[in-house]
Amino acid sequence: MKRQRFGAAFLVLAIMFVLIAAYVIGAYRMIRPDDDKICSGIYIDDIDISGMTREEAQNSLDTHIQKLVQRTLEVDVNGKTVSTTLEELGYEYSAGDAIDQALYVGKDGNLFHNYAVIKQVGVEHIVYPLKASYSDKKVKKFVKNKCGKKCTEAANAGIQMKNGTLSYSDAKDGVTLDVDTTINAIKKALDEQEETDVVKVQATVSVQHPTVNIDLASRCRDKLGSFTTEFNAGNVSRSKNVANAARLINDSVIYPGETFSVHDAISPMTEENGYYAAPSYNNGQVVDSIGGGVCQVATTLYNAVLRAELEIVERSPHSMVVTYVKPSMDAAIAGDYKDLKFRNNTEVPIYIEGGTGSGNVYFNIYGEETRSSERTVQYESEVIETIEPGADKIIYDDTKPASYVAVTQEAHTGYKAVLWKIVTQNGKTTKTQVNSSTYKAEPRYITKGAQNTSGATATPDSGTKATATPTPKVTAKPKATATPRPKTKNDTTTEKEESQESEDDNASTQATEEPAAATAVPVS
Repeated sequence: MKRQRFGAAFLVLAIMFVLIAAYVIGAYRMIRPDDDKICSGIYIDDIDISGMTREEAQNSLDTHIQKLVQRTLEVDVNGKTVSTTLEELGYEYSAGDAIDQALYVGKDGNLFHNYAVIKQVGVEHIVYPLKASYSDKKVKKFVKNKCGKKCTEAANAGIQMKNGTLSYSDAKDGVTLDVDTTINAIKKALDEQEETDVVKVQATVSVQHPTVNIDLASRCRDKLGSFTTEFNAGNVSRSKNVANAARLINDSVIYPGETFSVHDAISPMTEENGYYAAPSYNNGQVVDSIGGGVCQVATTLYNAVLRAELEIVERSPHSMVVTYVKPSMDAAIAGDYKDLKFRNNTEVPIYIEGGTGSGNVYFNIYGEETRSSERTVQYESEVIETIEPGADKIIYDDTKPASYVAVTQEAHTGYKAVLWKIVTQNGKTTKTQVNSSTYKAEPRYITKGAQNTSGATATPDSGTKATATPTPKVTAKPKATATPRPKTKNDTTTEKEESQESEDDNASTQATEEPAAATAVPVS
């Protein structure tokens, strides 16, 4: 009896198992995706890729990513909006091998396992995330360049000369962008605002206050120092260079603690910046170079600054003497290795007025006069050694007849000199050395013809004697020029060294300092 019951129960179970299996098989066949398709309930990010082939899923993903990277980033910089797309920031999205994994869901186990997985996925869903990445370099560039342009630097109170009178303008606050903090805010917003079409960020800025207000600027009202030198207005190109360099320096304001560079103010030495080819020194010879003559501008400014008693940071002499000031009173400009720099070591802004007219170049230095009216200052040039130029240098030219003789450059006497500052106040006089200078001596250059009448080139033999070397004219010993304190409206000092050459040659030697290389660098 028990066996009959057990057999009947077993049969019922078997029938039920068969029925369940048949049902599962039938149901699985109904929900099982094709081998090349993804089962229902699978997403990448928020894209439903159910029932898609690999190609269809990839196309759908690409479209979704393209939409994401075209989203806009808007950064508010102190009330001004700067925008870009995420794509321009190097933003990229990747799903990795999500599509490959999705194709295996519900297909990698036995029938019952696959059926259970497919049913579960249909209810709970599988979502593969997108991984975002961006270019740190591009984000930083966007913040510094585009966002940074919306910021303004603080502007100190301005000073200008109008119709012979100094005028002053108000200072302005500036805004500074905190680059690193703003970058971090952008990254955070990109993570938190993934579903918005426009990602909005507030940039971090701080207010920058100027260091010089109009009250301080208006204390710049006194003429502290002036100087004028003469130039040959007949040398048109050189005159234009002198006028151009003076124009570029004119109207400069040097705030307390700042250092002024003549090289930076008048550069670049190019035709586009208003310069012409004019004589300059180059390896002991006078040659044409763009900007020849600007050293006279630097020299004139140097002497005005000396009389204003500002701090000289850098000054270099010419390689050979110039004719518009006494030895050690000059200041050469050459490339980036010879410059005139001075610092405003006062508590008030310094204003520079400069220009040219009637064959003169001048500079006036304005600031706040704090020196005693009983104080007088003078600068004295002292030549401590004279160096003779030596024998002529003769160059033979086989394209010229033997009778041809031409002086291509006059001799230059060399010097060693010092500049003294002599201050008298309350009946006491002090004498301080300002600088020392050495100027090279250069012989006279003569070109002689070396062509004989038969057409053959004559070769000078070693026994040929050069023409007698003329005795060079020595530059007259400079005289001291006193400048009393305080300065008056007519307080200008003109220094003109006695020339050792003809007027025409003098114009050429008022040129620029020579560079170390063969190419002449404007300086004068």
